Amino acid sequence: MFEDRKAVRKGAKFHFDNIYYNNPISYDAILLYQVGDLGSSSGFSIGGHDQFCYEISYIASGSGYYCSNDKSYPVKAGDIYISLPGERHDGHADASDPFRYYYIGFGFDASRSEYSSFAQVQRMLDQVKIPITTDKFGIETAFRGIFNELINLREYSDALIKSYIYQLIFLTYRSFFDSWEKQYSRQYETDVNHGIIYEIIHHIDSNLENGTIIKLPQLGEALGYSYSHLSHLFSQKTGHTIKQYFNRRRFEKALEWLKGSTLSVTEISAKLGYQSIHTFSKAFRINYGFSPTDYQQMIGNHKKRTID
Repeated sequence: MFEDRKAVRKGAKFHFDNIYYNNPISYDAILLYQVGDLGSSSGFSIGGHDQFCYEISYIASGSGYYCSNDKSYPVKAGDIYISLPGERHDGHADASDPFRYYYIGFGFDASRSEYSSFAQVQRMLDQVKIPITTDKFGIETAFRGIFNELINLREYSDALIKSYIYQLIFLTYRSFFDSWEKQYSRQYETDVNHGIIYEIIHHIDSNLENGTIIKLPQLGEALGYSYSHLSHLFSQKTGHTIKQYFNRRRFEKALEWLKGSTLSVTEISAKLGYQSIHTFSKAFRINYGFSPTDYQQMIGNHKKRTID
């Protein structure tokens, strides 16, 4: 099933390259074109090429710079770099501290029913303006898991590789999702539309922090715009709906209060604007796989074991 190919590029110390360009491997809505590990030496260059698929690169060690459409970005250990279809891509290792990087090339198959889980991810990737961010969730582990399975193919390797690929894509999405919030803050004074996006983010975050119940349709009134205008602009600029962002921040606040406050689950439910504790518990369980009460018990047991 796997077209395993090891190659050494000019200027590379080693190169474990697995290519499926002509016959991509389908993992439901994800098509795998390439995955590998390259350790470079001084003077190494990836070589300019036109990108035909999405590519996630993770700098495992060293430093250098990557290029997208002739614009260069310095990279170092712990960075994630996104290359998009249609871009001109290249990269060069530092002369004194050449990088080692992991990479995966993939595409989305929108014809599959599972694509709905990835549609938001693809929208965000397509709108990334700054293609580099810091890994916040440890995607190196998922890369190493793929390499281990490719080297030691055995029962369930295919299922495990699929799970690692999903982790890579979703964790990369999370890392960039966190970054674009900061991006709008930095661009607030130079771009009116970015300023509006930042106002939406700031309004939601501030009210959640203060425990003020937010009704999204009233957001337009608070900011002086129609809600439909704000909703369209937010989706256009970020790839996410206002409701998606609001729910994400609401769940994060729920975790914070469940973990570190004296508030009861009922009180937290009310502060977050849920109509009932049942509605809150159901939404929490759908998002995390367990109820708020179960989470409090897990945290409590963990703290007890730590003290013991």
